[in-house]
Amino acid sequence: MSRTGDEDGFTLAEMLVVLAILSLVAGASGLALASGRTARELPRTVERLADDLRRTRIDAIRSGRMRSLAFDLPARLWRRETAEPVAIPPSVTLDLTTAREANEGAAAIAFLPNGRSTGGRVDLGNGIGRRSLVVDWLTGAVREVAP
Repeated sequence: MSRTGDEDGFTLAEMLVVLAILSLVAGASGLALASGRTARELPRTVERLADDLRRTRIDAIRSGRMRSLAFDLPARLWRRETAEPVAIPPSVTLDLTTAREANEGAAAIAFLPNGRSTGGRVDLGNGIGRRSLVVDWLTGAVREVAP
């Protein structure tokens, strides 16, 4: 079979252009995925912290003893008394307001056996947004409020 000059196919230049376009698309999608992960870290952190605060309250009621959730801000983590520490993601900032007198100077929110707490507010944020959790001192209820 003989070939003529008007064959179907791609030239080397066309293939290189397609590869360059694919490389640009792959790089851009990688950046988009990375920024999406950062955006998801804040809601996940707020949800996890709220869950841990609620679990600490339940544990205090069930055990009949005061329980607390302590924050180690220099190490960027929090810890329930009966659980492993939870690291705060690097992209998330945390501002904490607690009753120091009730926690012996430690950065913690304590829950009493009757469900009450020492109260506190935790403000979390990243470059994209801010969210706040408030622990009511009278009821021990944990709720998200507008920052």
